[in-house]
Amino acid sequence: MAALNQALVLALESNPKESYVVAAETLLRLLDNIIREPQNAKYRTVRIDNQSIREKLLSVNGMKQLMLAIGFIEADGTLTVPSNVLLANLRRYREFIHERKELVKNPAKEKNINIAPSITCSRSTTTTATNIPLEQTAPKSKPEMVLQPSGSNATGQQQQRQTEAPCVIKSSRPFLARIEFPRVVQGTNTLLRQLELLSDQVMQYEDELLLASGKNLIPIDTLTTKAKSKLSQWKRLLGSSAASPDQKEPSEEDLLLEELTAWFRSDFFTWVNALPCTVCGNEKTQLVRSTVEDEVRVEVYQCSCGQLRHFYRYNDVEKLLQTRRGRCGEWANCFTFLCRCLGYDARYVFSTGDHVWTEVWSERRQRWIHVDPCENVLDAPLMYEHGWRKEITYVFGFARDDVQDVSWRYSNNHKQLLQRRREIGVCSEQALLDAIGKLRTKRRTGMNCTPERVTFLRQRTVDECLELLGNGGRVPTAAEREGRSSGSLEWRLQRGEQQINTRYMFIPTEEEVQAKQFNIRYCCATDCYERFLKGASNRVNEKITEKSNGWESRQYVSRNIFRKEEHDWKMVYLARTEGTDEATIEWNFDFSIQGLRVKQIELRFGQETYDGAKVELYYIKSDGTQSQALSSLCECGKFTLQARLSGGKSWQHAQLFRQSKSASDEYPFEMNIVLM
Repeated sequence: MAALNQALVLALESNPKESYVVAAETLLRLLDNIIREPQNAKYRTVRIDNQSIREKLLSVNGMKQLMLAIGFIEADGTLTVPSNVLLANLRRYREFIHERKELVKNPAKEKNINIAPSITCSRSTTTTATNIPLEQTAPKSKPEMVLQPSGSNATGQQQQRQTEAPCVIKSSRPFLARIEFPRVVQGTNTLLRQLELLSDQVMQYEDELLLASGKNLIPIDTLTTKAKSKLSQWKRLLGSSAASPDQKEPSEEDLLLEELTAWFRSDFFTWVNALPCTVCGNEKTQLVRSTVEDEVRVEVYQCSCGQLRHFYRYNDVEKLLQTRRGRCGEWANCFTFLCRCLGYDARYVFSTGDHVWTEVWSERRQRWIHVDPCENVLDAPLMYEHGWRKEITYVFGFARDDVQDVSWRYSNNHKQLLQRRREIGVCSEQALLDAIGKLRTKRRTGMNCTPERVTFLRQRTVDECLELLGNGGRVPTAAEREGRSSGSLEWRLQRGEQQINTRYMFIPTEEEVQAKQFNIRYCCATDCYERFLKGASNRVNEKITEKSNGWESRQYVSRNIFRKEEHDWKMVYLARTEGTDEATIEWNFDFSIQGLRVKQIELRFGQETYDGAKVELYYIKSDGTQSQALSSLCECGKFTLQARLSGGKSWQHAQLFRQSKSASDEYPFEMNIVLM
C-alpha cells in the first residue's frame, strides 16, 4: 500500500479557507463514490474541462498534485483512478482529508486531535518534514528520545498519566559497551564466532536503566486485565462438562505472554519489506546497496523516480524502541528484550535458515515455549519445517546465563537434520559442544550466578536435552502446518502461498496514447518488467518508461505460481508451487478507458514442458469469451492474458520464461501492441 502523503494534504490548507473547504468536500465526494461503488467506471473518471471540476476542485493550488498522489492518472483530458489502485489507500486518504477539512472548518477542535508522530526529540532543534521516518536520518549524536507509551487499549486514567509523564528511553551505557566481553571461543570458525557474538549481544538486555524504560512502554495494566479475563474463562471451561480430561489450567504468566505477543505485533512494531518512496508513494523501491555507518548496517533503496531512502538495521534495542520497525531480526531482538522487562526468562533464538524468534521459560509447564512475534504464534516449533517448508540445520537459543543448541525442538526428523549437518561440514559436533560449554561458563560467570542458580541451570539443561531427544517423530499440530503470514511476498512464496491478488491493470499512459503503442516485457533473470516505447527501427532508439521489480508486481492474479531459481544449473523460471497439480497466472490490459483498441499485436511467451506437462495460453475478452488465437484480440479494447500450467510428473515440468540467470538482456515474455 502506497504511503499516505500527508504533506500534500496539509499543503492545501495554504489556500483561502472558503475555496479550500469547497475543494476538499468535492474531492471527498469523488472518493466516496469510488469507495461506495468500486466497479462503477463512471465514478473513476472526471474531465478536466468540466466547469464544476475546474472551478471547485482544480482551481485550488496543490489539488492536482494531491490527486495524482492518491492514484489518479492524467490522460486525454481526464483524471482517472485505475482499478488497480487499492480501495484501502483511497479510504486512508479520504479519512485524513476529512479530518483536516473538519479542523479547518472548526479550528477550536484542533487542540483535541494529535496528528504528529508519537516520537519526538527532546533537543531544541525540530524538523518540519511530516512524512520522513526516523530511519531516514540517523542521528550522529545520541539525543534523549521521548515516547508516548503505545498501549492503544489503555484506560483513560492510564492515558492521562502517560501524557503527563512521557517515557524517556535511556540506557546507562552505549550499545557497544553493553555487548563488549572478552572472547572465549578461539579459532576462525564462522559459525562458532557468530554464536559468541550473539551470546554477547543479548547482554544488552540486562541494562537496568534500559529495562525500566522498556517496561514503561508496555501497557501492563491492560494486558494483565486481559490475561486475568482469559484465566477466568479457562476456569469456567475446566469446571464444565465440556472440558477435556487432559486440559490443564494455564498460569496467568503464560496468558500474559500471549497478550504481550499480540500487542507487540498489532500495536507496537511494524514490519518493513522495503521503504516506500516519500515522493510518489511507490512501495516497490529497489535495494541498490548496503553500507555501514557508525557500525550500523544501512540498506539504501531507490525509487523509479530517483529518490533514495535509507533503512538503518539497528541491533541496539535502545534504537529499536524508538524506530519500532524492521524485519524478523529487529522484531525478535526487541520482543525478547520486552519479555525481559516483564521478568521472563527469555532467549533470543537464531536459525541459520534465515529467521529469528524468541523462547520464554514457563514455570507452569516447566519447559521453554516457542514464541514468534512476527507471526503472533506461540508453542508451534515445527511450523518452520512443516508450514514454511524450511530445512532445519542449526538453531540456537541465547539467554543472559545460558546458550543451547535447540535445533532438535524445531525438527521432528533428527536423522535428516544430522545428515544435513554432516554434508554442510560447518563444524564437528564435538567442536560445537565445546564452544557452547565455554559460552555457558562465560555467561554464568559474568552474571555472578549463585551456586543454587548454577545447579538449577544444569538440571534444566539435562531435562531439556531429554525433551529435545523425545521430539523426534512428533506429529506436527494443525498450527504447525500453517504457512507464513509475515514478511515479503517473496518469502511467503517459498512456503507455497496459494493465491496472490495484485489486481494490477495495464492502462495506457499519455505518452503511449500519443504514440499509439503499448509495449511490455519481462526478464525472469532480473525478475523485472520493463514498459517501453519503440524507437524508429531498433532497441537502441527505445525509451524505457517504467521498470517494476517482481514477477507478481504487474500480474493481475495468480494461483500456485512461484519463481524458481536452480542454483546448480543457474537457471530461473516461473513454475507451479511444489505439490500442486495446476496453476494459473493472468495479466490484465484495458485500453478502452482512453477509447483505444488493438490494431496489431505481437507476443513472445517463452515456455518449456517435460513429461506430458502443458502450458495453455488463453485470451479472454471483457465479455467473458476466450480464445487461444492471438488474432482474436484485434479490435479489442480490454482483455486478459491467462496462462494455465498442468500435467507432467512433477511441478517443475511446466515452466514459463525459463532462462539463464546471467541473461539479463533477454526477455522471454514480450508483448507489442499498435493501438487505434
